[in-house]
Amino acid sequence: MGLAASQARLLTITARKADCEFQSMRYSHQKIALSRNMTDISNEYQNSLNQTKLVYDYYGNNDKSLSLTYGLMMTPSELNGHMPILTTDSSGKIVLNTQYAAAARAAGIPQEGLGCLPSTTIRNKFLDELATVGIITPIAAESYKAVTYAQEMGLGTSDLVTSTVKQMNLQDMMDHYKLNGNWTSFGELSATTLKEKTGGDAVLYNGDETAGNGSVTLTDCKITDIIEGDLQYIVRVGDGDRESMAKKFETELTDLWEWMFEELATMLNVTGDAQIAGAIQVAESMTRELLEYSKHHTGFRDAAGDGHSTMNASAENQTTDKKNFAEFFGFNKNKARIQTSGYFGSVMLDRKGSAWNWKPREFASIDISNIAKAYLTYFAQYMEGGERYSDYKVDDETNKVSESHLIDENFMFDVLVEQGINTNQALNSGFYDAMFNQICLKGWVENANVDDEEYLQEMFQSGVLYISTCNDDGNYYQGNYSTNSFIKEVADEDAIAKAEAKYNTEKQKINSKEEVLDMKMKNLDTEISSLTTEYDTIKSVISKNIEKSFKRYDA
Repeated sequence: MGLAASQARLLTITARKADCEFQSMRYSHQKIALSRNMTDISNEYQNSLNQTKLVYDYYGNNDKSLSLTYGLMMTPSELNGHMPILTTDSSGKIVLNTQYAAAARAAGIPQEGLGCLPSTTIRNKFLDELATVGIITPIAAESYKAVTYAQEMGLGTSDLVTSTVKQMNLQDMMDHYKLNGNWTSFGELSATTLKEKTGGDAVLYNGDETAGNGSVTLTDCKITDIIEGDLQYIVRVGDGDRESMAKKFETELTDLWEWMFEELATMLNVTGDAQIAGAIQVAESMTRELLEYSKHHTGFRDAAGDGHSTMNASAENQTTDKKNFAEFFGFNKNKARIQTSGYFGSVMLDRKGSAWNWKPREFASIDISNIAKAYLTYFAQYMEGGERYSDYKVDDETNKVSESHLIDENFMFDVLVEQGINTNQALNSGFYDAMFNQICLKGWVENANVDDEEYLQEMFQSGVLYISTCNDDGNYYQGNYSTNSFIKEVADEDAIAKAEAKYNTEKQKINSKEEVLDMKMKNLDTEISSLTTEYDTIKSVISKNIEKSFKRYDA
């Protein structure tokens, strides 16, 4: 080989050798990177061995298969005792997913809450909206709405109501309660018992049931007897004693009135609805005013003339300053009895003549049934929005029934009906009532991620979100997930198994890459060794050629 050719070959070998050494160094760096990856994968695997998850062990048998999820906590079942397990934030507000938040918003519940016990109307609206967003079915919503709204569920009680509420008119309500109502009896309601309160001779009439001097005696008087009857109490008073006797209807019959008000409130307050409670309060207050003789009456004047019994307008005289004290002149007892039923409050009868052989000839009377009907009318008026919006009214200026529009068969009352409800229906209704009550009182926030199991558990474990559960005293309390005896933190075996499978797969990939790199580096080492040998050989040839050239010229 000539000198020039040897030098060219030497340069080629040098370049190739440098390239091989560069490739070998690059492969070496790749192996170092793979080594770092292997370290990271190993650390991740080691960390996964400590990975935990939250499970719900309702039966207490250390079952680790049931993960804690938002759906489990917010869906009625035996697992949560048919009481919602609520997710709450640090301020105590209820955390709702997208569907629940939409239902609360559509039902008109502000995010800051209502701050008070809501009404049946809003509760039913909430159930309807749960059906709209698909949490429950429309059939289920109607079924739950038929169960009495448990207004105190989760607020001191966890007892479930198993009664349905139906709407009935007055007559149907009376018929139902006469058969099914467990009403407290006033006892004996008769002229004798009332005379013990007021003194003097008296009779008790029930519409046109009795004639002559007979009187009615109700030995087991119920509120239904008062409402359905026309019970008129007439008592004889002496000259100059009219006002004191009329006042006795207000003061001395207190036991009767208090019993009647209590029974009416029990009959009407079947749902705990705030509107109904308000209507009962107003009805009682307004009815008491009908009985307040001293508040409205400042005296009366005798009629002119002989006052003999007539039924024309001139025979009736009511002074302008008497709001609930009507005064009649010249009526015999039968006409007086009929006339009494046309008024509310105290009525004065001044009978001129001897048709009723009692002397003195003056009588005070009151229609007890009219007082009860006035109460029901005030109740209906309030429920329909007040006097401005309702056709029902009690004319407390004239106190005349004919000038009033008393409760009739068109007004519908809520009536409790015992029907042996399907257990699930009652339990599920109570579940959503408890949830609804907490949302209304505590307020709510929307979080679209709580349906994600991993996210929810991470928020619980990191202390960002809390769990609120119903205690034995029937109230909800907020706490860490560990305060719930059914929630357990256990090793996440599934996650560990997945991590191990990932580790083995990644390790195998790295090992395979290392083997390829090792083979390539071995080949490069062989090539570099070969190039080095050839480099030395050619370099030796070049040296000998140069040496021969110098010797030739030296000769």
